[in-house]
Parts: sequence; C-alpha cells; structure tokens
Amino acid sequence: MNKKIDLESPLQRVHLPIESANGLPNECYTERSAFDRDRELVFAPGWTCIGFGSDVPADWAVPVELMGLPLLITRDKNETVRVFHNVCSHRGMQLVTEAGRLGTGLIRCKYHSWAYDFEGNLRGTPMIGGVDQNEHKDFDPAVNGLREIPSALWMDNIFINLSSDAQPFDEFLAPLMQRWSKWVTPESLLELQPATTHGKMELSVNSNWKLAIENFLEAYHLPWVHPTLNSYSPLSEHYDIERGENFAGQGSSNYQSPAGANSTLSTWPAEQTRFAEYPVLYPNALFGLQADHFFTMTILPISETQSVERVQLMFLGEVATDDKYSEHRKSVLENWREVFLEDVFAVEGMQQGRRSPAYQGGVFSPVMDQHTLHFHRWVAKRLEPASDSE
Repeated sequence: MNKKIDLESPLQRVHLPIESANGLPNECYTERSAFDRDRELVFAPGWTCIGFGSDVPADWAVPVELMGLPLLITRDKNETVRVFHNVCSHRGMQLVTEAGRLGTGLIRCKYHSWAYDFEGNLRGTPMIGGVDQNEHKDFDPAVNGLREIPSALWMDNIFINLSSDAQPFDEFLAPLMQRWSKWVTPESLLELQPATTHGKMELSVNSNWKLAIENFLEAYHLPWVHPTLNSYSPLSEHYDIERGENFAGQGSSNYQSPAGANSTLSTWPAEQTRFAEYPVLYPNALFGLQADHFFTMTILPISETQSVERVQLMFLGEVATDDKYSEHRKSVLENWREVFLEDVFAVEGMQQGRRSPAYQGGVFSPVMDQHTLHFHRWVAKRLEPASDSE
C-alpha cells in the first residue's frame, strides 16, 4: 500500500498528480551536498555511462572523472575493456593523468613505480623490502591490486556500476530493447559502427546534469528553441514514447535522413523509416535511434553547476568507415551539433533560475511534461526511498 504523501516534503511533492505536482527543489541543482548525494544514491547503485569504447584502443589506458571520482578505462591486447578506480593501492597516487598507449602492458605509478597489469594485478613493488628488495614476506601483492568496477560494453558505450550490486546489465537494458524490438534486434544493431571521422563532439554546459536530461526528454520546446528542426520535423509529428522503469523520451514520425547514404538497418520495416526515437536511459545515457544511424549523448556531471555532453555517432557498415562517406558523416554531425548547441542557452538559463527563491520546483504541463515529471519521480525515489513512486 502506498504511504501518504508528505506535502511538506519538497521531494515527495513530485508524487502528486501532475496537475498538482512540483518539481525537484532548487537545492537539488545548486548545492554541493546534493551533488554528492546524486553520486551516492542516484548514480552509484545502477549502471552509468562513462565513455566510448572507440576512445580506448588496445594497450591503452584512458582516465575519466565521474562526479569527482578518478576512474581508469583500459583495453588489453585481447580487446577486453575494464574499468578501475584510478588510484595506486600504495599511497593513493592517481595513476594515469593522460590517455595513451602503454607499450609495456603495465600501468606504472609515477610516485614509487609500483606497477599493475591490464587485469589490475599488482606486478611490481620495487624496493618494498629495502634497497634492491622487491618483495617482503609480510606483503601480499595478490590482495593489493587495482579495484575493478563492474562494467559492460554496449553499442560502444561503456557502462559501470560503482556499487557493484546492480541488476545484471542485460536486465537493465531489456526494457528499452523490448521497446525497440519492432525495429531492431540486438544482432541487427551490430551492423552499426562508430564513425571513423566526423563522429564525435563535446559540449561544456554550465548547468546541473539533471537539466540536460530534462531538456532532452521533451519536445515541447521545439517551436521556440529549434525553429529549423521544427520546420521539417514539427512538434505535431513528435510523440511521447511509452515510459519504462528506467527510461523515457520522445519520438518523431517525420525523421528525414540527410542527403548521402541511404542504407537502413536490415530489420527496420521499410514503411517505418521515417520513425525515430530519442529516449534517456537513466541516469545519463541519451540515445537517438534512426533507421540509418545511431547516436549516444553521455552527460558527465562535473559539479553541481557544470556538465559535459559527449556525443558519438554510429553508422552502417562502410558508411561509418569509408572515406567516400566522409561528407555524409560530417553533414549528420553538424546537423546534430546545431540542434544540441541551440539547447545550451535554455539549459544554462534554467540553472540560473534555480538561484531564485521565487522558484521552488515549478509546475508541469499535464500534457507536454509527462516525461519530465517521470524523471523527477525517478530521482526523488532514489534520494528519498520512502517516498511514493509513480
């Protein structure tokens, strides 16, 4: 039985009917303590996207920061991708500060030269027992390796589970794949590859990570923020997709592939190539699924008021790799760059508005903001486990 909603609790007010609900309070967007709670209660228990596999060639190590945590992505010569806490087990030195190839196959600390292999095993402890004594009878290297974080690689996206106790990744992904099963299968998605040129971009945004998510979830702002996009893919041709436990978003029934390559995914019904969907897989993976290409936008929270948006495009077969399609890839990338740049002023403006005591969560359109409220409820449920869910 649902508990009675505490109307005095700002977090619980998100669980009122949409016509009466308020959004998350200002401090969820402006306070450092709230940012830290997001890391521990919203991000850590589940699966979080932190980067792209194509950024990590074989024998490379790539440092990544997630909400203040130094992490390290590696790929060994067998193409296995792993993620570790980027810290030496000896004195806590950050191990890798710049991405690069480690030709020796070892991750070596620059402080005392302790060394780890790509599986995280501690392989070298020079002079741990004194000058020219690289071992000590009371020290066991086997229990002092790097701390690995459970990870999964899907559509070249690297997901991690900081708490190490989330549901299996396949179960996490299953509701979204079921949603897309009318168009694609897991096997058909393997036809897509990361673009070798004109496939990535990065935007720095002066806003809390949640505002970037909220903006992507709805199409309500199209006529005013994206006039060009709205001219050929109008708001009237957009629809809310069915909300899942861990995703929500919008779709378009009037997607138009840019001029150039015209190939489509093998399982995509020919009569539905004008359809496309743009869900958020909570907390921070934003996807665009079209018949001819796929994109991921990963939102990496930097601080309570700063985020980085990293985008990667994937195309079909040779369209992703062949030089003759370079201009096509460039056209698609620039089209999305224009759209995503248009959103920046709105997201940053909302962040500035969160400083006002006159605003405390705001209200929702009963018709146009269903997905935004869904996300607020998802976050609130994790910040205040006793609160009611949707």
